[in-house]
Amino acid sequence: MVSIVKADINMGALPFFDGELINISESQQIRSIKYQREYITENFSLLGSETRLKDCLEINLFFEYRYKGKFLRPKKGGQQNLLGGVTVKTIKSIANSLKLFLNWLESQGIGWKDLYAVSESEKAKEWLPPYQFRAHLIDRVRRSELSLNTANLYISHVRQFYEWAWQTNRIKKLPFTYSDKVIKKKYSRSEFDSIFTSFNHDRGIVVQTNNLTIPKKHQQKKMILNDGLSPLGPKELLSFYSSNYMQSQTRKLWADLALLCGLRAFEVTLLNESEIIDTTLDETKVYAVDIIGKFNKSRKILIPKTLMTRLWVHKNSGERLNRSAKWDNDNNSIRKPLFINRSGKRLNEGSISNITSRVAKELLNNKVKFTYSFHDLRSTFATSLARFLLENDLPLGFIQYKLMSLLGHTNFSTTQKYIDLARIVTYDKRMKSWVLEVFGDLEQALSIEAMALELGD
Repeated sequence: MVSIVKADINMGALPFFDGELINISESQQIRSIKYQREYITENFSLLGSETRLKDCLEINLFFEYRYKGKFLRPKKGGQQNLLGGVTVKTIKSIANSLKLFLNWLESQGIGWKDLYAVSESEKAKEWLPPYQFRAHLIDRVRRSELSLNTANLYISHVRQFYEWAWQTNRIKKLPFTYSDKVIKKKYSRSEFDSIFTSFNHDRGIVVQTNNLTIPKKHQQKKMILNDGLSPLGPKELLSFYSSNYMQSQTRKLWADLALLCGLRAFEVTLLNESEIIDTTLDETKVYAVDIIGKFNKSRKILIPKTLMTRLWVHKNSGERLNRSAKWDNDNNSIRKPLFINRSGKRLNEGSISNITSRVAKELLNNKVKFTYSFHDLRSTFATSLARFLLENDLPLGFIQYKLMSLLGHTNFSTTQKYIDLARIVTYDKRMKSWVLEVFGDLEQALSIEAMALELGD
């Protein structure tokens, strides 16, 4: 059985033996390794197994390549570590996918290198380990045990591992192939889609694809309209912000970044202090700020002036400056996060996402049921903004484009759920006044932007 273990490991450069011996048992010793340049990485995910130890060691080396940026280095602007590779969080996600893969291989009694049937024939490929694993994932999707997106994430990590194994000469040939695909979209002025305005509509967009993905046709039946979407109403927002636990100004900032700007919990941890500015220096009402989201995608979010003012106060508070000094002692990076913990490190995502569960526990003691998650604050933002844009009669294509860009979605279907829900949600006067307070200053700017995009300017 393969499992994930967390370890603090040295990813330093220029290793050497210093002559010191370390006892690993009563009869065994190993030589100590030192590094000319040390780099300690905390809570790094590794795979361990008594039955698949060799496989785990190879995969752990793959993790090191990804973390050091020696293989599939993150794109420019993406979330990286100081060594130039992916983050510890990304390694954790990859480790989870490959743990599932190895455990499945164990259950089938096969090895990941069993590529004896490598052939151009699609029928022959079905017997290869990665394709058998894909068939296993498809079955789980059909049984509604996995979402299509999650299954494709698992198989993409498996695919990356095989690519690495091929590039490092561990296998002689890739078991899958790549090809170019042209995506076409018809242009309709009645439903303007600004994402495609910069391309030739006849030729379409050329994208690279492969034959080891899970097609959309395997997606489970369409769920009910608001499945997974739980925007808070004025009553729930009042209960949430009135709780004792939420009287902390810092926690209120975390919640407001989700509610007023649509940030995910981990995106709050990635907000850089350099993006926070003094609002007394200009008359700006809404600030465009850069953030790194899912899949290392960079996007701009909008922060209302009142919230930016509070973030500026937090940035310059005494407690935060003390923590900032600790950060400076341990880091050479100029990309200092706004939120730093007591140890002078970047705030953990769980510290932020858990605030709703802490509030729920408190409210339950007072006989009040609160079943919302931190992500539901983001859902409230998305649904409220969609309703605002719809009520201002902006083109549907522009609404889709704007929501996608502000929320960091990768496809229209996710965005469309919020638009569909916004069409049936009825806000009372208190909720509508709150929405206008947050988005009201954007009305004219958004209308001008929509018109400019439609005209192709």
